[in-house]
Amino acid sequence: MNEIYTKFFDFLELGDNFPIVIMGVLNLSPESFYKGSVYDNLKLLEEKTLEMVKSGAKMLDLGARSSAPWSKKISIKEELDRIIPSMETICKIVPNDVIISIDTQYQEIAQQAYNIAIKLKKKIIINDVSCLKTDPGLLDLVVEHDIPIILMASKSIPGDLLSIEEIIIESKKTIELLSSKGYDHKKIILDPGIGRWIEEKTPECDMRIIKNLEKLRSLRKPILVAISRKSFIGATLNIPEPEKRLNGTLSATAIAVYNGAHIIRTHDVNKQLLEIIKMAEAIRKSH
Repeated sequence: MNEIYTKFFDFLELGDNFPIVIMGVLNLSPESFYKGSVYDNLKLLEEKTLEMVKSGAKMLDLGARSSAPWSKKISIKEELDRIIPSMETICKIVPNDVIISIDTQYQEIAQQAYNIAIKLKKKIIINDVSCLKTDPGLLDLVVEHDIPIILMASKSIPGDLLSIEEIIIESKKTIELLSSKGYDHKKIILDPGIGRWIEEKTPECDMRIIKNLEKLRSLRKPILVAISRKSFIGATLNIPEPEKRLNGTLSATAIAVYNGAHIIRTHDVNKQLLEIIKMAEAIRKSH
């Protein structure tokens, strides 16, 4: 099978023969399942941003809305009020070779974040957990400005797919839709959507997706996995508190890397994670 390779913004190479990229999670949403990941004031956010970059993060995922189905819903205005000052803060302190990912399903949020990034000369991508299903305007924005995008596999609502086969089918449809509008498909990253987004999604579903992750290579796109401290780990290890799920996270991350992940989205950017990823990567690439 041909190697997966792409290059973002002329400085970040992603693919089978390049180091795994770490994406640090910068969470602005107090509704989120893992309270330890929430940075709800600008000083704390600035400190964590610099810490993640120093520890090796090449991408930072900034999100202001919890997308878990049981979370309290917030308005577009609330999401904007959280993300805009945070975006301005981050753009002023991160190096130019760090990519800022905006975790949103809405065109208005993405547009304003994009405007800030352009003004402050930073590189931005969009991370949409709905696979461009929630707000059709977001698709138009991405195409108009040629913004790289992370597509989390979804059919009707975020994360509603239960198998790697369904994930491949629905991801392919969105890739073809973007391509039909003249969008450069080399700017697409795929996320299989691990996590209990719907009631029918069991821990076994998530584990089978990780086990069969290599099948997603058939779409010839870099693969991002967002495993960090998720519920399937808690259910498997009988650990209800996300704060105590680090060991399970690291184990699942190593297997995802071995099975073909190119980007790891994580709350924990540290030496331990980097060493585990490097070891799994070395085994995967050994002959």
